[in-house]
Amino acid sequence: MQNNSILAWWIRNPIAANLAMLILVVAGSMSYLLTIEKEPFPTVRLPIMDVRMTWQGASPRDIEDQIIVRFEEAVKNVEGIKSIVSNAFEGRAQVTITGEERVDRRKFSDDVREKINSVNGLPSDADRPIVTERIKRDQMIRIALHGNINELTLNKLAQEIRREVAALPLITNVDISGNINEEISIQVTEQKLRQFGLSFNEIESAVRNNSINTSAGSVYGETETFRLNVRNRAEKQIDFEKIILRHSADGAILTLGDVATIYDGLAASKRYSSFDGETALLIDVYNGDYMDIVQMSANVREYIKEKIQHLPTGVSLTIWEDWNDAYQSRLDTIFNSALSGLILVFSLLLLFLQPRIAVWVSIGIGTTFAAAFWLLPSFSISLNMLSLFAFMMVIGIVVDDAIVIGESIHKQHELGHHGAKAALLGVQAVAKPVVFGVLTTIIVFMPMAFLPGSTAEFTRTIAIVVMLALAFSLFEALFILPSHLRHLPDDDADNSPSKLALLQQKFADFLAWLGNNVYGPVIDVLLAYRYLVVAVFILVFSLSVKLLNDNFILQSFEPKIEADTIRLNVTLPENVSFERMNQVLNQMNAGQDLLTQHVAKLSLDGNGQFIDHHYSRISGSRISSYLKLVPYEQRIIDTDTATKLLTEYIGDIPDAEEIEFKATLNEREPRVAFMVQSHNLDAMTVAVKELKNHLAEYDDVYLVRDSLARGSKEIMLTMKPGAAALGVSLKDISQQVKQAFYGQEVQRLPREGGDSRVRVHYSRAEREDIDSLYALKIRTRNKIEIPLINLVNIELKPGVSRIQRRDGMKVAWVYADYAGNNLNALKQSIRNEYLVAWAKRHPEVNMDRKGRSRNQDEFMDKVYHYEGLALLIAYVLMAVAFKSYSQPLLIMSAIPFAFTGSIFGHLAHQVYFGAFSMLGILAAAGVVVNDNIVLVDCLNNLRAKGSSPLMAVKAACRARFRAITLTSFTTFVGLIPMLSGDTEQAKFLVPMVVSLAYGIIFATLTTLILTPCLYLIGVDINSATNKAHHLWRHLDKA
Repeated sequence: MQNNSILAWWIRNPIAANLAMLILVVAGSMSYLLTIEKEPFPTVRLPIMDVRMTWQGASPRDIEDQIIVRFEEAVKNVEGIKSIVSNAFEGRAQVTITGEERVDRRKFSDDVREKINSVNGLPSDADRPIVTERIKRDQMIRIALHGNINELTLNKLAQEIRREVAALPLITNVDISGNINEEISIQVTEQKLRQFGLSFNEIESAVRNNSINTSAGSVYGETETFRLNVRNRAEKQIDFEKIILRHSADGAILTLGDVATIYDGLAASKRYSSFDGETALLIDVYNGDYMDIVQMSANVREYIKEKIQHLPTGVSLTIWEDWNDAYQSRLDTIFNSALSGLILVFSLLLLFLQPRIAVWVSIGIGTTFAAAFWLLPSFSISLNMLSLFAFMMVIGIVVDDAIVIGESIHKQHELGHHGAKAALLGVQAVAKPVVFGVLTTIIVFMPMAFLPGSTAEFTRTIAIVVMLALAFSLFEALFILPSHLRHLPDDDADNSPSKLALLQQKFADFLAWLGNNVYGPVIDVLLAYRYLVVAVFILVFSLSVKLLNDNFILQSFEPKIEADTIRLNVTLPENVSFERMNQVLNQMNAGQDLLTQHVAKLSLDGNGQFIDHHYSRISGSRISSYLKLVPYEQRIIDTDTATKLLTEYIGDIPDAEEIEFKATLNEREPRVAFMVQSHNLDAMTVAVKELKNHLAEYDDVYLVRDSLARGSKEIMLTMKPGAAALGVSLKDISQQVKQAFYGQEVQRLPREGGDSRVRVHYSRAEREDIDSLYALKIRTRNKIEIPLINLVNIELKPGVSRIQRRDGMKVAWVYADYAGNNLNALKQSIRNEYLVAWAKRHPEVNMDRKGRSRNQDEFMDKVYHYEGLALLIAYVLMAVAFKSYSQPLLIMSAIPFAFTGSIFGHLAHQVYFGAFSMLGILAAAGVVVNDNIVLVDCLNNLRAKGSSPLMAVKAACRARFRAITLTSFTTFVGLIPMLSGDTEQAKFLVPMVVSLAYGIIFATLTTLILTPCLYLIGVDINSATNKAHHLWRHLDKA
C-alpha cells in the first residue's frame, strides 16, 4: 500500500472524509435557505437596446422618414450589432437594436446611447428619444381589481394598490394593465372660435402664461431671507375655467370657461377591460434583480387578505395569476420524479451490490447535490424548473463513477483483499477510466453553457448544474466513498446471512450468470461475424437519419411549454369602430361559453369546469381575451383540444388582420413563415398578397396571414395654386388642422400614476365628424378667417398604421399554420416550384430564405462548432491518457448511436424532436463514452498482461459487463419517473429525457457489441497493414 498516495491518505483518515461530507452538506443547505434565488425559469439576459420616441399626430410614413431612418443610420456602425428591427406606428417610433450574444453589454449600451443622443434633424415638436437597455421582466403575480364602479375611481384605487404592493419586501417592479391615463381636455367648437374671434394659438398662449408655478429668486431683509414664488398653476377643472383670455375696454373679461368645455378625467380612447364580467384593471408584479417567488407570493397574498377588508363596497381583489402556484406544482413534479428515481437507483444497487455499497453510493448522490447547491449562486444559477430538472437528469450519471469504484472495491474484496488495502486497490484499478470518463462528460456538456439565442440561459443552467454535480461526484467517489467502503463485511462470515443479503446474492449471481452464460456466448459468436455486425449498426444508424429527414419524427425547434392560460388576440384594422370591436369581443365570449357548456357535458355530473377566470381587454385595434384554466388535474380535456374547439366555436372574423390563439409560455412560431424585404412598400404589398393567395391553395395550409397593417384611409392635403398669396403657408395649415383634430398639448400636470396632459382641441363631436374638416377656418396672422377648402385640395388615399423594417429594409411576414405531416417537403415545394417565378415577377422584392429559422440555424451552427471543438479536446485528452491515436476514435464510436436511440425513443413516445432533444443526446454521449473508456481500459490491461487480442476482448467484455450494465441501467432507471409521468407541468422536458434514456440504452448495446467488434476489425486492419508492409520490404530486398 502506497503510504504517500493521496488516495491512501483519505482512506486512512475517515474523519477527514466524514468532515468533508458534512461541510459540503451544510454549505449546500445554507445556500438553499439563504442565498439561492427561486424563480420559475432562468432569467434571460440578452444585449438588446430599445429606442422609443413619440411624435404626436404623425403618420407611420412620417415617423419612418423623419425618425427611424435617422436612428438606423446613426447606430449602424456600432460594434457588435446583430440586427436592427424598427417599427413605425401612428405617433411613435420604436427601434430594437440587438447585439451579438458575447458583446460587452455595458460598452454596447453606452455606444448606442451616444449615437442616438447625437442624432440631429429630428422633429422639433417631438418628444426626446428614450433609450433603455432591455431587461426581461416577466409577470410573476397578476392581481385583478374589479367591481361595478366607474373607471376613474377604479383607476385611482389601482394606483394606490400599485404603490402599496411595490413597498412590500422583495417586490420592486409593479405596473398596471388596462388603465387609461388621466387628461384635462379643453374642447372648443368652431362656432365659439368664430363668435369670439379666437384662435387655438391664443387659447394655448393664455393657458401657458397664466397657469404657472415658478420661483423668482430671493429677497434679502435685514434679519432674514424671503423666497419669491408664483403659485398660480391650474390643477382642477374650475381653475382652468377661470383663466382669463381677454380684457375688453369696458372692463369685461372673457374666461376660458366662457368659450370652452373642460373635462378633467380619463382620456378618450378605445379601451375596455373586464374580469369575470366586471370592470377591471390588473396590477402586475414583475420579477426583480433578486427573485424569491415563494416569499413574494406569500407577501402579496397577506397584503390582499388585509387590503380587501378596506375596499369600497362592490370592489374585489382576486389573484388572477400567481407563478408560485405553477412553480410549486412543477417543482413538486420534478422533485417527486427525482426522489422516485433516487429510490429506484438505490433499490437497483441494493439488488446487485452489497447493502453497504448501495447505501454509501446513494448518500454520495445527496452529498454531490448539496455541494452543487453550494456553488450555484456563484454562477448566477437559480433554483428553477431547469436546474432542478438537471439534478434529476444527472442522478443516474453522477452515480456511474461511484458504481464503478464501489464495484471495483467489491471485486477486490471477493479476491480476498480486506480493509484499506481492498479499498485502495479497487480505486487504483479504475481511477484512470473514472477520472477521464468524468472529464470527458464535462467537456461534452461544456458547450451547452455557450450556446446562443433565447434558449442560451436554459442550456447554460443545465450545463452548469451537470458540470458541478459531475465534478463533486468525482471528488466524492475518489476520496470519500473508499473510506466508507474499507470495512465491507466478509462473504464467509460465521453469522448466517440476512434475507436481504440472500436476495442480493441471488440478483448478483443472476447478473453474473447473465454476463457469463448469455452475453458471453453471444458476444463470442458476434465477434466471429464482426463485419456483419458493423454493417447492421451502420444500417440502423442510417435508418434513424432517414426517419428524421423524412419527417416520420415530429419536429419543433423550441420545446412546447404549456401555460395555465389560453390567450386569444384579434387585431382589427386601425379604422375599426369601437362598436365593431365590442361585437368581436361578444363573439369571442360566446365561443368561450360554448366551450364551457361542452366541457360540462363531458363530465359525469354535468358540472365539469375548464375555465377558472376570464379577463378581456380592448386596446386600440386589438382585442385580447385571457382564459385562466383550472388546475391540470381537474381538467377533463387537454389544452390543445380546447384551443381547437375554441377556434371552431368562435368562428370566422372576416375583417381581422391577425388572429392568435396561444396556450404556451414560449413563442411557438407558425409552421410556415416567409420574410419579404423591399425598399418599396407598395411593391412589397402586392408581392405579399400574391404569396398569401398561393399558400391558401394548399389543402393542409390554413390561417394564412401577413404582418402588414392596412390602417385607416389617409386624407392628403395639398396647397391650391395661389393659396400662399393669402398669407398662409402649408405649415400654418397643417399646424391648425392638427390643433383642431389631434389637439395642442399646452401643459402637463404631475399627478399620482404619471403626468396628466392638458390638451386644447375641437369638441369630441366635431373631431369624430368628417364634415368638421370642411367647416374648418384657417386663421391668418391678421386674424382673417379663410375656409380650409379654399386653401387646399383634399384627397382620400389608403394608409398604413405600421411600417416594419429590418436592417434598413421594409419587411413583412407571411405566415400560416400547417396540418400535414411533411413540412419540409411543403417548404421545398414552395421554394423550388413557386418562389423562383415569384421573385422574377417582383424584382423590387427580396425573400429572406432563412426566415424565422434564422435563430435555429444560428443555434445549430454553434452546436456543431462548439461540440466539434469539445469532441476534439476530448479526443486529445483520451489520446494522451491511452497513448494511442486510434483508441479515442474507438471510444467515441458510440456517440452517433446515442442519436439513433434518441430517434427511436421519439418515435415510440411521439414527442417533438428539437433543441432539447439534441441536448439529451449530448448528455447520453457523455455517459456512453464513460462506458467505452471502462471497457477499453480493461482491455488494455489484459493486453499488457500478454493476452491475445481476441482473448483480451472476450475477457474484458465479461469482466466489465456488470459495471457497464449497472451504470447504464441506473441512469435509465433514474429517468423512468419523468419518462412515464403524465403531467403538463414538465412535459416540455420529456424530449430531453427521451433522448438521454433511449440514447443510453442503445449506446450501451453499442459499447457491449459494436466496440469489441470495431476493436478486432482494427486489429485485422493493423495485421493486414503489417503483412503488406512486410511483403513490400521482402520484395524490395529481392
